[in-house]
Amino acid sequence: MSFIGVEIFTTKKTVYILTNKQDFKVGEWCVFEMQDGFEIGKIKFCVEKELNVQGTNVRKATLKDIEEFRKRENIAKKAKDVALEKIEKYKLPMKLILTKYPLGKKKIIFYYTAKERVDFRQLVKELAGIFKVRIQMQQIGVRDEPQIMGGIGICGREVCCASFLGKSKDKLDPVALEAARIQNLPLVSSKISGICGRLRCCLNFEYNVYSDLIKGFPKVGDEINLQGEKVKVVGCNLLKRLLIIETSEGVRKIVTEDEINKE
Repeated sequence: MSFIGVEIFTTKKTVYILTNKQDFKVGEWCVFEMQDGFEIGKIKFCVEKELNVQGTNVRKATLKDIEEFRKRENIAKKAKDVALEKIEKYKLPMKLILTKYPLGKKKIIFYYTAKERVDFRQLVKELAGIFKVRIQMQQIGVRDEPQIMGGIGICGREVCCASFLGKSKDKLDPVALEAARIQNLPLVSSKISGICGRLRCCLNFEYNVYSDLIKGFPKVGDEINLQGEKVKVVGCNLLKRLLIIETSEGVRKIVTEDEINKE
């Protein structure tokens, strides 16, 4: 079995594929199946693995595949330009994100976002009349846009939703503000939001750990007894197990978990 990394031609995203075939080489083009049809891409790396799992439908791309893909890519680009003109003409409240004409499919897919219901019947009718194929309008959410298009997150790496999240499931897990609050992160939108404008998916990665660490540990705002004096908790570091406390005189100091437990 081979484990290959393939850069999709249309979006430049890298997808990771397990396949039962072992004759792939770095630099070769291949055709592989995705949810909306077949894609074409270039192999960036290839590693042989001994795994007993079901592989993805993937094969080497032929010259005919590449020619057909380029033909469809040109049609998809033209379809997007025409659609944008029509959307402007009919003042449709939608944002066109991506247009795809997948290999093996007789339809052009238009991905869009919208805040309200869109009546695009006339748009679909005109597009079908021009391109003589089935037209599919696929609405996506704001969190789906970077998943499809890719992008770089605040960490400097490719956003999680475009690299590995969502590969085994269709929808991304919701992220609650509590995931940022429990980690003592600044509740400023620019600090905790991804390029989609919503809370970053990675906030969920540490949530379970912080949830366990906070159990039985004083929270900010709590009053505790320390060395015979009632003090207020004004800050904490769950990972280092430290508290910042403030005395009745307004003096602040850092205390350890051991000091607290002695009380």
